[in-house]
Amino acid sequence: MLIINPSSQSSIHLWLKGLLLATLTALFACLFSVFNAIPPVKGFELPGDGKIFSFTDKPLFQTRFVSNGKTRSTHSAAVVEISGGRLFACWYGGSRERGRDVCIYSSIFSPQKGVWNSERVLITVEDTQKNLGRYIKILGNPVVIRDENSRLWLFYVSVSFGGWSGGAINLITSSDEGKTWTPARRLIASPCFNLGTLVKGTPFLFENGAIGLPVYHELIGKFGELLCLDREGHIIRKIRLSWGRYSIQPVIVPFTQAAGICFMRYCGNLRPRVLSARTTDGGAIWSHPVKTDVPNPNAAVASIRMQEGLLLLIHNNSEDRRCDITLSYSADNGNTWRAIYEFERDEMDCDDHGAGFSYPCIIRAQNGDFHLLYSWNNSHIKHVRFNPAWVEQNL
Repeated sequence: MLIINPSSQSSIHLWLKGLLLATLTALFACLFSVFNAIPPVKGFELPGDGKIFSFTDKPLFQTRFVSNGKTRSTHSAAVVEISGGRLFACWYGGSRERGRDVCIYSSIFSPQKGVWNSERVLITVEDTQKNLGRYIKILGNPVVIRDENSRLWLFYVSVSFGGWSGGAINLITSSDEGKTWTPARRLIASPCFNLGTLVKGTPFLFENGAIGLPVYHELIGKFGELLCLDREGHIIRKIRLSWGRYSIQPVIVPFTQAAGICFMRYCGNLRPRVLSARTTDGGAIWSHPVKTDVPNPNAAVASIRMQEGLLLLIHNNSEDRRCDITLSYSADNGNTWRAIYEFERDEMDCDDHGAGFSYPCIIRAQNGDFHLLYSWNNSHIKHVRFNPAWVEQNL
């Protein structure tokens, strides 16, 4: 019989632990070397092929609710244009944020009828759990994009344990404009047990059809990254947008094929302002984030390009409260900003118990109209439709 004394057993355990640590370290190093060995995906695709829209149309401004109050809590909408000028929107809702009953809901807007159809459950905790073969505790932020082949890509957050810092990103796709979807699969986006990676900013396309997915981390650090995915949904490049523990929820706006700007939510303590970073090589390298002159109460923002040099920013115009949703305008590619309109303002009911306006998302349709969605008192998703002539009217 082989007898191993306690000191030998301890040595073996230490050796096995060391071997495991070395193996994991090598695996993570290999993973990052694979990401970084692939040449950057260069060249943004400009929405609308860079067309210049006219300001001479009659001003258009409409508001309506997307959701009908089916759930007590409703938050974090995303939207994309599909065929016939229709809109496909999705969000998450349940009895409360981080509730076990939270589902991803969807609805479709008909511009001819001017109405959203009845919301339907798109993704449940149980569905995701079955697809992934792992325990799922809660669901979170969805984002959506339509690729060059009209396929919808919907990315959403799931958490198996802990809070949002334990989140991971999942992907489903649809080739029939949201009628049916593929089973969910999990993206491998982080070497830290694939935890802590979340989505909020609208995805975009590169010139070669690859998808740019802005993501952020809340595990250990708080910083932004850009994932580049090929046409099959594999991550082919991972690009850092910021560092440290103060910047999340990046939103990327291309100016040209090479130049663009990134806005981020500031979650630090000193002088709360929206952060911005810039690229001049199609998103491969980004400048160090700097504070803009736009206040930010640790809240998400949205932005979109109107035409050359002209940008819109949707944000909470406060350092500490989400009592408004404000439209700001820049005529110099985001160097300076001027608030021009308040979509919402409610100081009376805005408090620390969930009331307020937040998490804007904005797209531009092929006809030039803007479609803005945001969380309205965390109970409904609100939709605002306006055109460039209306913006000009408010300058």
